[in-house]
Amino acid sequence: MLKVIVLLFISTFTYALSIDTTDGFSGNFDLGLNYTQNIDNILQFNNVFLANYKHKKSALSLNNNISFIRQTGKEEILNKGVQDIRYSFSTNKLGADITLQHLYDISRSIKKRWTTGIGISYTIVKSDIEKARFGISTLREIETSLDRNQETNTRISGSFDFTIKLLDNVELKSKNHYQPNIENIGDFRWKTNFSLRVALNSHFLFSLNNTFNYDSFPRLDIPEIDYQLINSLSYTF
Repeated sequence: MLKVIVLLFISTFTYALSIDTTDGFSGNFDLGLNYTQNIDNILQFNNVFLANYKHKKSALSLNNNISFIRQTGKEEILNKGVQDIRYSFSTNKLGADITLQHLYDISRSIKKRWTTGIGISYTIVKSDIEKARFGISTLREIETSLDRNQETNTRISGSFDFTIKLLDNVELKSKNHYQPNIENIGDFRWKTNFSLRVALNSHFLFSLNNTFNYDSFPRLDIPEIDYQLINSLSYTF
């Protein structure tokens, strides 16, 4: 366990959050504790780092995600993560972005998955109290499983995100993604994330997250559905 804690503090994890609306550098550093119900009960430690740079209508974000996982009844420590780089160009309503992502998830038998994507989005609601945005993008995936089988797929990704400010320091966020394979519409993924974020002061915030995943064609012996309960403390800059 000591090795896990040491690695937790010297590693970095970046999660794709909304790019900051002000020019210049911004970002956050998180420490999180997750619980996942999958084949086994899984206790997961996360270390999160996100860096953004915005200039006028253009923005660049760098993300790195490393997690350490302890499964019930097993000594082996699993790991998973996401690393991506995204360039975005946005106006008041319309947005466009290009993304390159690397993913690995030992708990779901994914050795590595490279994804490139290009998409557009449209903001339907934007105020001081609430925001809502639709998006659609094309994704190209190359995935290698733990048994070294490789698949290449092209998917369409539809998204709907919204944010509601409940109090001056409390907001509710939701991100929803539907990703069908264009060559086989029955092969699709659905992901929903709800996040309750409480700002403690100008630099620290606490968040409660619930993530639901559905994969209609998972790897052998992996269930179609899993979920995560995530608690994290963030330092923002």
